[in-house]
Amino acid sequence: MLNRSTREAGNCKFNRRIVLLFWLMVAVSFRANADQFFLILDPYFYRAAITVPIEGTKQTLLAYYRAIDRETLTAAKPQELAEKDRPASVQQTLDHARRLLAIVRPEVIRDSRGVITALRLESFDPTFSSILLLPDLGNRYADLLGPDCYFAVPNRQTILCFPRLATDIQSFAALVHSLYHNDPWPISTEIFEIADGHLRVCGKFSDDF
Repeated sequence: MLNRSTREAGNCKFNRRIVLLFWLMVAVSFRANADQFFLILDPYFYRAAITVPIEGTKQTLLAYYRAIDRETLTAAKPQELAEKDRPASVQQTLDHARRLLAIVRPEVIRDSRGVITALRLESFDPTFSSILLLPDLGNRYADLLGPDCYFAVPNRQTILCFPRLATDIQSFAALVHSLYHNDPWPISTEIFEIADGHLRVCGKFSDDF
């Protein structure tokens, strides 16, 4: 009985160590992005303090945000992110965006004939829209959509990719508006493309559907 009791105590100590190690890893992961700055897409009405214009629109901007934790962002203030430090934040954003893109698994959307009409990408990371700053994103899914695809970014968690040819992109207007209006963090109902390595707006989803 003594030996059995001793072994159980040892096992309990070992299990407690495993549990503590697990929660330590969670805590470290939870704070991995804390106090880092990211550049993401933002609607103009959020009135972020530090913004960068996007060609072709005044409705959507690029805005600098500070990560409080893995799920929470707060708009960066000029006094905490000096202009000289912003290029480093952009590079940090691009590095993080590539890591996000590497783990995203797109949902394929097909029409009644089985033809691919769109890809739906989703992530709980609030900086997810930053993948649109990757200059090669337009050809990331060229094997499915063809080259230089279009994009919709209705909210912080969702990006839709559309083939440039052979798709009635306006047929997705109702979906895009629904994802925009029914999300706590809407971004845009515009149509985006990457031209010469830079993000720009080239149209808008109709609200007449």
